Amino acid sequence: MTFFTHTFEAKVTEHAVSDAYNYTVVYLPKTLHAELPLKKHPRLRVDAEINDYPIAGAFQPARGKYYLMLSKRFLKSAGLAIGDKVEVRFRVADQEEVNVPEELEAALKGDRAARTFWKSLSAGKRRGMAHRVESAKRAETRARRVVEIMEALAKNEVIGPPPRKKRKK
Repeated sequence: MTFFTHTFEAKVTEHAVSDAYNYTVVYLPKTLHAELPLKKHPRLRVDAEINDYPIAGAFQPARGKYYLMLSKRFLKSAGLAIGDKVEVRFRVADQEEVNVPEELEAALKGDRAARTFWKSLSAGKRRGMAHRVESAKRAETRARRVVEIMEALAKNEVIGPPPRKKRKK
């Protein structure tokens, strides 16, 4: 048995979110829709490789299609650009798994009430807050975001993603 259960070829393309904003994506072929639990998990988390470069993400629904977003960091490391043809191999990931950054894990271990509220949240909410910490490049920013999350959890609140930088036109 191989690690990846599905394979397809696709083109790296842009998915227009609005007139001013696009995602770089690969679309899931419609032929695979029926094989996957997309009705149960519309944002289907997967472990994948694109041209042998590992990526974890989720196929997101949009206008009858499903796409996997590719970050600028991933595109750069894989040497990919819009228009490139790629081979995508993937398997359905554990939909409840949350990778918690060490700093946040340590803070949660030290605060029973926050940890209890954290555990009551959906996996998606926990992943969002974990991503808030993980996406920070600088240690100071990561630490500040851990404090913000812990303050929110202390009030039984969920904190959303960090604000997006405004794009230059």
